[in-house]
Amino acid sequence: MQLANKKMNKINSGSATDQLISTYSLYSEETSLGDPEFIHIEDIRTRAELFDWTINIHTHPKMFQLVYVRKGSVRIHIDGLEQSEAAPCLITVPAGVVHGFEFDQQSTEGSVVTVSQLLMLDEQFQRRFPFKEELLSKALIIPLSADDPDQQLIDEQVKNLRREYSDNQPAKALMFEWLLFSLLIRIGRKLHSAYSRSEAGSRYEERYKELCQLIELHYRDHLSANQYAEMLNTTPIGLNRACAAVAGKNVSQLLQDRLILEAQRFLIYTAAPASLIAYDLGFKDPAYFSRFFKRRVGLSPGAFRSQRDT
Repeated sequence: MQLANKKMNKINSGSATDQLISTYSLYSEETSLGDPEFIHIEDIRTRAELFDWTINIHTHPKMFQLVYVRKGSVRIHIDGLEQSEAAPCLITVPAGVVHGFEFDQQSTEGSVVTVSQLLMLDEQFQRRFPFKEELLSKALIIPLSADDPDQQLIDEQVKNLRREYSDNQPAKALMFEWLLFSLLIRIGRKLHSAYSRSEAGSRYEERYKELCQLIELHYRDHLSANQYAEMLNTTPIGLNRACAAVAGKNVSQLLQDRLILEAQRFLIYTAAPASLIAYDLGFKDPAYFSRFFKRRVGLSPGAFRSQRDT
């Protein structure tokens, strides 16, 4: 999954300091001295068609919003940036973030969930919700896929939220909170998975690069994978995992590759005998070096040199 990976362009209408940003409770509804409604949900069409499907730049200082575009497309404006996105997609808008939307009038369907910042900052919620950093720290544009199982579950959970909101059943508020919490966890898991893969990939590449630098310094010393792992303050399992992720090989294979590469260089570009090459590369037994070379290359050192000379 990629998060907001499309190129975003600066809005040409000027920065937020150059224009008056409207502050609303819900869009077009003036804020009051009291707190906004605890939780609110409505379909996109209900409000968007009142404003020719364009929700102008504004902000909600006390509310978190989750916009789910189920069908159609939307032009998204967030904190001075803009991006077009096709459905299905999710947009998260933390309290105070400047935002606006231009929806495709012909085909857009979806829902907007608005949650009081009081709930998001509630001590119990903060303690129990495991994805605060991924979901609540900044505005996000999350592309979804129609054949993604997560999208189908998110779609069903939004439908359940709308159904519960419109019905006056006993314990309505409690059920709605439970459904909302479930939806946020579903989205948080998706974000966490994407971040984990990205961060793990970056960590693996860095660890692999560090290993290659050490191998370059020590390949003649025939150090073990355990010794390299100790030098990098990691475990052999972790080091092998990084090598597999980046190069598709384990540490031992990388060490052998480096020795073979240097042996081939000697055989091609010098007249040194195989026994001398073996000692130079840290092998104590030239016969073992010859067997090692043949096992990896398919030819003995002498046959390899002869083949390259012809």
